[in-house]
Amino acid sequence: MNLNLGQWVVIGICALLLIAYIRGYFYNRQQARRISNWLQEGMRGWGRVVSAEGKLPGMASGGRLEVTQADPPLRNMEAVFILAPRENPLFYIFYTMQGKRDELVVWMTFHSAPKQSVEVARPGDKQLESRLKEADKPALKLVEAPAGLKIASEEKEEALVEGKVRSFVQSHPGTILRLALRPSKPHLFLRANLRAVQSNPAEAFFKELSELR
Repeated sequence: MNLNLGQWVVIGICALLLIAYIRGYFYNRQQARRISNWLQEGMRGWGRVVSAEGKLPGMASGGRLEVTQADPPLRNMEAVFILAPRENPLFYIFYTMQGKRDELVVWMTFHSAPKQSVEVARPGDKQLESRLKEADKPALKLVEAPAGLKIASEEKEEALVEGKVRSFVQSHPGTILRLALRPSKPHLFLRANLRAVQSNPAEAFFKELSELR
């Protein structure tokens, strides 16, 4: 069988894409197992951890874990980890060009709502900008924040939540993408850089989160 140059180029590109798919697929599978184990270490101190079904965004892969009947001060918690679509090189390039990386998303509901609304985000975050303009919720005011972040807090006398949040984000530089504490359920929402988060012991990290109330 005689093939011309163009056909060989197509075959070569297909072979490279296949190799990239296999490498990306197995890398993400290994990562998923490791991250799942890390999350279970951090969450099992609050109760029985179970895998939860749920669709992940776009072409990304990952997993979802939850504790539905958590020990105080929590009622429940849920964690989702989202891995970049390494199985598809083209989608992966597009994903990273958007500034996206592997992420961890956590929701926590406490027995009692936080006494102060506080939000943390990166500069230019549209959700925070929108929240600052909402008139039907407690007013938030921008306060001093670590470099690379914005913190907006509800003004309340003797409220300690803002200080706890500032201390938390200072302890985890480069980790927080978005953090929100609010009276509505779930009380705590966190988006974080997954690789940066995993540099911390899981049990200590989740304990710190549970104390932000």
